[in-house]
Amino acid sequence: MAKVGYRSIKEISGPLLFVEGIDNAGYNEMVTIETPDGQIRSGQVLDTRKGMAVVQVFGPTTGIDNKLTVVRFTGEASRISVSDDILGRIFNGLGEPIDQGPAISSSEKLEIVGSSMNPYSREEPS
Repeated sequence: MAKVGYRSIKEISGPLLFVEGIDNAGYNEMVTIETPDGQIRSGQVLDTRKGMAVVQVFGPTTGIDNKLTVVRFTGEASRISVSDDILGRIFNGLGEPIDQGPAISSSEKLEIVGSSMNPYSREEPS
């Protein structure tokens, strides 16, 4: 099913897009960003309030036009393929392998979100 595209970027500030007219975006939701020249970039919702979503762009914001760029909300959080093939591999923050190894083939995908550990509950190194 095709996702609705929004051409309602109010502001671009560093790696952040402020997209207006959004009623149902979720925290950590992944987005695709299509620039006027057809480049596709990824991003993630950092905050939503009063019909606006704050999206962090994973990559440069050059070429993003407030009126012509299309932002699509996927309805899903970032996911990573999981299997024994990921053991010992190196990934970027999007869960993509960056170690020149083979592609990970797995039908199981898990969200790349989790709760952070309270620093006071960590064991002190010896």
